[in-house]
Amino acid sequence: MLLLSCHKEKQEYIEVSLGFSMNPNEPRIAVLINDKDSLYVCKENLTSTDKGVKYKYFKSTQKINFVYYKERILTSFYDSIQFKSTPDAQPRQINYYLNGKNLKFRFYSHELSNRQEEIIEDLILLKDKRFIEIPYYRFSKDLLYESMPKAPK
Repeated sequence: MLLLSCHKEKQEYIEVSLGFSMNPNEPRIAVLINDKDSLYVCKENLTSTDKGVKYKYFKSTQKINFVYYKERILTSFYDSIQFKSTPDAQPRQINYYLNGKNLKFRFYSHELSNRQEEIIEDLILLKDKRFIEIPYYRFSKDLLYESMPKAPK
């Protein structure tokens, strides 16, 4: 009798999220690319509702080169980076699973090296590709569902 074993590898991905901006008309977004060369975007719907934050989800009709971004991330972001909280700045987050390692960093643009900032901006600009709306795609909720900080008294 022949036994076949199926082993499903966890899908590699890179996700960048933008939290609240200083401009209240700028929606929170997240961009995710995966090892299937697929690109997804989550964009906050700024129409206020009593039921909380609403998002729209999109999938690109174009393929991206995941390996290109993976190599750039692995050479520029690593587990020894330490970021500090900064009041009145837009928080950003990178979350990735690459080469069997899952890392997540929350940061502010001014804390990044020029190379790191360039990589993050390149990933964010992927939101300008052609998309079709989809019902849902799973993104990290850390910055997307974070509450607006309350104003000091």
